[in-house]
Amino acid sequence: MKTPPFLLLALFFFGFASCDQFGDKPAVPESKVVTDTMVIVKDSIINAGHYDTTLSGFYQGMLPCKNCEGVQRTILFANDEHFKMEELELGKNVPAKRIEGTWAKENGRFLLYLNDKVFAQYRLTKDTLINFENNGTRISDSLSRQYVLFKKNTAPDNPAWKQKKTQGVDIVGIGSDPFWSVEIDNEKFILFKLAAAAKPLIVPIEKPSVTKDSIVYSITTEGGNPLKISIAPGFCNDGIGDHLYEYRMNIWYKNQYYKGCAVKL
Repeated sequence: MKTPPFLLLALFFFGFASCDQFGDKPAVPESKVVTDTMVIVKDSIINAGHYDTTLSGFYQGMLPCKNCEGVQRTILFANDEHFKMEELELGKNVPAKRIEGTWAKENGRFLLYLNDKVFAQYRLTKDTLINFENNGTRISDSLSRQYVLFKKNTAPDNPAWKQKKTQGVDIVGIGSDPFWSVEIDNEKFILFKLAAAAKPLIVPIEKPSVTKDSIVYSITTEGGNPLKISIAPGFCNDGIGDHLYEYRMNIWYKNQYYKGCAVKL
């Protein structure tokens, strides 16, 4: 039996109206959606549109170098909009270059100032700093992946150190090979622990000598052994965890030299 022409026409208009009313569109194949999502994730470090609003703590990364194995750049951002930066040229027996300056946020970018002049610009995406201008030179998007700094754990944020602060400890030092630790209470004592020692060494606090670059505690123990502890600025990794420290600590005790890191609480 043939369908009457008027019924065919009614079915046509009903179908057209239904699509228009409910917004039905051809379904996008699921594989296509997944593929596009993967592309966005893969490229998110450079092209993500979400930027964090504050800088705090340590960021570190390896930059390309023409005359060395690479430049390890480490920046410590303080909440008062000041920063400290170290650049260490790997493969060269030279000290790290240290500079200090201020930083500010402008138009979603973070500008680093040295002597009131912008010398670097960054974008902050989650825990990643992307350097797109350095010393007045624009860094292209194709090279941006070589100028990335990643968020690192900052020693004062360690819950263990925060607990020590509540106990009155002012300075903590730590090192490895062999493992050792130091706690300094500027009103009471110095506690020095060595992994190989049966018990820790505890000595009454004495006023340190303070120079432009360091703080030095020089104490003679009850056994007549000199104990010398030096604390100086310099970024440091204790070799135990992934925490970075703002200070270095050196210890001389019983003709032995111990090298490690320190944090002022």
